[in-house]
Amino acid sequence: MTSPAYSVRVHILPGAADAPACVLDGFPGMAVLVGEDTDPATGVRRVTIDTDGPVTLYRLRALLCDRLGGHLIHLADPVLDAAATGKTTQRLCVPTTTERDLALLDTAADRRVVEHLILNPGDLDACTARGRRIALVSNASAVHDLGPLPAGCVLPALESAAVHLRRATGLDIHPLPLAADTPQALAAACTALAPGFAALCLAHLHPSYTAAVRAALDRTSTPVVDTTGHAHAVATAAAVLNALRHKEVPAARARVILTGAHRGGDLSGLLTAAGIGSLTLYEPGALRLKDLAGPADLVVDLLGLPAPEDGTPVLRACPQDLPPLHATTHRPHPLHALPALLTAAVRTGHLDGRRMLAAVRALAGLAAPGGLLPPVDQPGLSQALTVALASAMPTDV
Repeated sequence: MTSPAYSVRVHILPGAADAPACVLDGFPGMAVLVGEDTDPATGVRRVTIDTDGPVTLYRLRALLCDRLGGHLIHLADPVLDAAATGKTTQRLCVPTTTERDLALLDTAADRRVVEHLILNPGDLDACTARGRRIALVSNASAVHDLGPLPAGCVLPALESAAVHLRRATGLDIHPLPLAADTPQALAAACTALAPGFAALCLAHLHPSYTAAVRAALDRTSTPVVDTTGHAHAVATAAAVLNALRHKEVPAARARVILTGAHRGGDLSGLLTAAGIGSLTLYEPGALRLKDLAGPADLVVDLLGLPAPEDGTPVLRACPQDLPPLHATTHRPHPLHALPALLTAAVRTGHLDGRRMLAAVRALAGLAAPGGLLPPVDQPGLSQALTVALASAMPTDV
């Protein structure tokens, strides 16, 4: 199956005949022409081709260069072009055309606001944009399945997440890669950032870093929403409830095995709170998965382990190997719940166990018949979960 993630865009001078089509004949099913037009002013042909992976893409680029020769004037990678835009930008929210406009942004005006906040610290959100500003933080310690990377390498993934979250919530999402080599250093950096943001959202972090940040920010008024430990956990728990329902196994009588619970954040607690009767936490070691005593109704796999030989159903939910956005009805993705969790955190100042459980049950109820989850782009999804979160009474975790 071809994918826009492995695509090429070609600009060709007039007179090249059907060279791109001829090249595609050598890649049956592996490369597909998805767009072609001609610039009316110059006659330049613009062709976009999707391929099925990096090997085909490399071979296709080489053949296009060879076959088109001097007719080839531009060979671009749409993925890199999209990344180069930054994907999001800032906009001015105040006029700046007159001297009076600029005076409202000058030192005397700023001093008046600062003095007001000294006397009225509770007005911080009302007097600034802090109330709609989210810090999307990562030190690149767990980027997809690539492992720890230099902090700057995570920026493209953070920028894509910022686009999705901005579209779904309307909040201002600020991608912030941080060079922090220890959990304590990252926790200190996030604590220093907290006064400027309504909430911090953690992404692509090793669990040890996430735990340190959550513990440090727990002593502040800035809530933390963890992409894995909160959002992915909510989506996975909802998928578990529906997987058991499809098997006609009541949650109270279900036996579920969770592999790699250390990667799941709040998942084990959510499954217990959702009423799962028997939850076994499994980590690879001397005991093999297939040797666990007794039959299981479902294995929830966060590690990518081989399926049990006895045919026990497996829910694949590795947080480092997420499904494509167009295939999220049978595998959990953080975007199922993250927009609603962020919105709730900003409005209420915290997330607790009861709110997250309400999100689990609401998300499970929104799945189509036969599906485990609704698609992440289902209209009204975030709004429905936000209502469920708002209606849940706060309680201690």
